[in-house]
Amino acid sequence: MFIYLTLLALAAAICGFVYLQSIFGDTPSKQDLATYQQLPYFENGQFKSPEPITYHFDKVQGGTLSVFKFLKKSPYAPRFELPKIELAKDSFPKMPDNFALYWLGHSSAIMDLNGKRFIFDPVFDNAGPLPFIVPRYGKAPIARDDLPPIDYVVLTHNHYDHMEKKTLQALKNARFIVPLGLKAALKGWGIAPQNITEIGWDETFEDNGLSITGLAGKHYSVRSFLDRHKTLWNSYAIKSDGRNIFWGGDTGYGKHFKHIGQIYGPFDFAALEIDAWNPGWPDIHLFPREVIKAAQDLKTTLVLPIHWGVFDLALHPWHESVDLVIKEAQGTPIQIMTPVMGEKIVPGETPTQKWWDLLAWD
Repeated sequence: MFIYLTLLALAAAICGFVYLQSIFGDTPSKQDLATYQQLPYFENGQFKSPEPITYHFDKVQGGTLSVFKFLKKSPYAPRFELPKIELAKDSFPKMPDNFALYWLGHSSAIMDLNGKRFIFDPVFDNAGPLPFIVPRYGKAPIARDDLPPIDYVVLTHNHYDHMEKKTLQALKNARFIVPLGLKAALKGWGIAPQNITEIGWDETFEDNGLSITGLAGKHYSVRSFLDRHKTLWNSYAIKSDGRNIFWGGDTGYGKHFKHIGQIYGPFDFAALEIDAWNPGWPDIHLFPREVIKAAQDLKTTLVLPIHWGVFDLALHPWHESVDLVIKEAQGTPIQIMTPVMGEKIVPGETPTQKWWDLLAWD
């Protein structure tokens, strides 16, 4: 019996390791990393942030041990299912619109731009490598199997709340625009190399009048125990037929915003992360007051808040960030777009409202 249980435990451990390794994804080879050596933001075998990143474990909101709350439903989560507009394949026009946006929750969104359809950081499950790590508040407004045809999948970085194996495999026929180093994982998940384009900071992908430029962020990458900073993290400037959109990845506030605004702005709108800020890690996400500063630096007056409404990643009430961002925008020219998850809007034209204020809280 002891031998049987030992073999059973060993088999379970091997299966668990194989499963996790698949979810982690392959990392860049030594040959891949060697090609990055001349980049100003790559040093000693790792990508580096444009400004230093600090951590203050004594200032973590909720206390250091609060990280264990990521293993269960958050006490800061809504006590009810958040409203959403359910979507399916036939919810989208066969020919993508000239300009339309569907926020799917957190940092996931579908955007139609001049007849092409983009999806950003599509995630439909939880935000960790195992099903019980950082669970969602509720289901997404669309299932991955119901996604419409997608022309471009745009990934900002490799964290689990932005890069999901199952969903990317379901989108394998699209063109992938990703930060440096992510091709290895995507190839390992069955996506054809010719469908993957890696770009670094201030590098541009061009296709028939469309340009997508990778831009800097004050953040980091990690997906397993051995790959920290081995892949890059991007935000993007997306230009097509006179429209100019900033799609932000995760980032702390820094000088890079002003640089981006001066070189690539002004922008029709900016999708900016507003959640996951915490005094314990002040440099890797935007605090609400910094969201407005970033928008001003980017030379935009229209902001789509992303990175909220789905996961509790920083131990504060689920609607606190968006409330604070709207408050910070008062008295400035900045307008905040707050569509319901799944709602189709035309940025700058479709009015939105503080839908969470209309909910029955009890």
